[in-house]
Amino acid sequence: MSNPQILPILRSFVADVPPAPGEALDIPALWQCAVQQNLLPILAYQNKRRRLFPDEAVNQRLDAILYGTVAGNINRCIDFETLSAHLTSQGIAHMPVKGYYLRKLYPLPELRTFGDIDVLIHPADREKTDRLMNSLGYTVDHDWEPTYSYGKGTEFYEIHTNLMDGNLDNRADLQAYFAGAWQHALPDEGLRYAPAQEFHFLYTVCHLAKHLYGGGAGLRMYLDIALYIRRCDAGLDWDTIAKEFATLHLTGFFHTVMNAARLWFGVETRCPLPEPDEETLAHLLAYTLDSDLFGHSRDHAVVNLRNRETPSKGRLLQRMLFPSAGEIEQRYTFLQNRHWLLPAAWVARLFANGKLIPRRIRDMRSVSKAKKTDVSTYDHFMKKIGL
Repeated sequence: MSNPQILPILRSFVADVPPAPGEALDIPALWQCAVQQNLLPILAYQNKRRRLFPDEAVNQRLDAILYGTVAGNINRCIDFETLSAHLTSQGIAHMPVKGYYLRKLYPLPELRTFGDIDVLIHPADREKTDRLMNSLGYTVDHDWEPTYSYGKGTEFYEIHTNLMDGNLDNRADLQAYFAGAWQHALPDEGLRYAPAQEFHFLYTVCHLAKHLYGGGAGLRMYLDIALYIRRCDAGLDWDTIAKEFATLHLTGFFHTVMNAARLWFGVETRCPLPEPDEETLAHLLAYTLDSDLFGHSRDHAVVNLRNRETPSKGRLLQRMLFPSAGEIEQRYTFLQNRHWLLPAAWVARLFANGKLIPRRIRDMRSVSKAKKTDVSTYDHFMKKIGL
């Protein structure tokens, strides 16, 4: 397990108080953990305020990381706001989610780093958005339904027509639920919209669930939720939030995440919660600290097998190569009511996503090596945390 000394530092960060006295910090292990969890800028910020380390060379390196992160993220937000103005000028309503608004929960917004900015648009605006992005010099990194990924220099955007690109299992249709995202959009600037607080909290937790269910998630995703609770607890309608999680059959996971925020980060809430299962949360913490930001890639094959009603490697490999029309018609709209065109969609999908082929090949090789005993162990863990 990665160095757990990161937790007292994060509790201090969330509460904005000096960290409690403890044993001497293991600088190399703590640094490695912060890098793995994408928390190095926060460690640098805490060190700047609290001077955690006596080594001046370490302090100088962390200061440089802090200043570089702040400058870089200011530039990225300026770049996005320029793009947002272009989208508005073309009559394209758009709603950024996750990092762009979650950063406002942080004591210094630039500490909330993001590899890309996720933006929701209406399905009817997809082609218009694609033309605009190409005209502005962005290139398509991949087109893996229902998402376009664009890049230009240090800018990266994921343009979504649905905030969810898959479901956890048959318990709830997350794609259908989050297809209603525009019902929770609040005007921001121009045609840019912000997600309403309760809805964005629901989405943040469900996004964590999706990553955890698909192979794991790092500590930073839980930190987002802890800061959400700390900053917004008094204003959130917890009764409504709890009812929505019940609708999604995710009450158990909701309770797990809320109790993790309490135990790991010291965050209290008005939301009624059951007593925490400390053994399960300890297991989840160990699993999380052994992940990177987006989890355990080694578990993806196990998850793929787990999520099939009948875990057949042959059928799963076939599905990865040749998905059904129902799975991809949201992206390849010419399939709607014309499923006989499915072979054409498979060819279009192959050409549009050439860069992802090596990863898909690796996924298929992993599936071929996965064992059903691994599925059983993983399944037990997921059920314990509410997934």
